[in-house]
Parts: sequence; C-alpha cells; structure tokens
Amino acid sequence: MRRWITISIVVFSIILASSVQAGGLLQKLYFVGLWEGIDAYDGSVAQRSITLDSDGKFYIIGQEPYTRGCGGKRGMITGTGVLDGGVLVSEDFTLTCFYPIDGAIPGPFPNILTVYTPDKLNGTLIESFPDSSNDFPPSVLHKISNR
Repeated sequence: MRRWITISIVVFSIILASSVQAGGLLQKLYFVGLWEGIDAYDGSVAQRSITLDSDGKFYIIGQEPYTRGCGGKRGMITGTGVLDGGVLVSEDFTLTCFYPIDGAIPGPFPNILTVYTPDKLNGTLIESFPDSSNDFPPSVLHKISNR
C-alpha cells in the first residue's frame, strides 16, 4: 500500500510540474473561455472569446458595440496567439469596423501587438497594447464562462 501511495505521489508531482512550466496545459487553460470587461480607453463593453487548438495555438475573437477606433461604431477583433513567458501574445490582432468611418473603408486594421497577462490574484486578464502610439490604457477582463 505504501508503495502505491509513493508511486501515486511521484506521478502526480511529475504531471503537476509539467503543467506549471511555461506553456503547460493548466497554464494554457487559464486563458480559455469567454472574458468580458470595460474598455478602459472608450468605456464600451469588451468581450473576448479565447480558444485553444490541439497544436497549442490560441484563437481570439471579440466585439465591442462602441469602438473609438471605428469612429464610435461597432467593431470586431480577431487574432491568434501563443503563450510566451506566462502571457498570451497576439501579433496579428486585427480590428474590423462594421460601418464606414467618415466615408473611408472600415478597416481591417491589422497587426496590433496585444498582450494578455493573467492576474491570478483577482482571477482577471489584463489586455494591453504595448506598442500602441496612442498609449491605450490596459483593460481588465473577467472570465464569465469556461467554455
């Protein structure tokens, strides 16, 4: 019986250690779900749906009913991402506007570097745009669904 307990503890420790390492499954699953918050830049409701495929690539899709980048109109956000040092990084984050902006073509506006940093103390996700020339403030997203 002691041998079985010892083997179980060793196996559990190995699984836990591999999951906690950068890029481990448990760490990746933190990001998966539907997230919602207030866009700190324009005050609109922001939603992000984050999924993970079997190759470890994240897919991000979201919407905002009011987007300053779309001239105050509805916008859709899409992108893919990878886990890098415990944060989700999307280098192809794209904003697409549904309506023309002052007669101009409504995007898409591609390749906005976007970083999602977990705040595990509060159970939230911080969305930031580190290379933005507009100095967008980070937005706090709350997980409203795991699936």
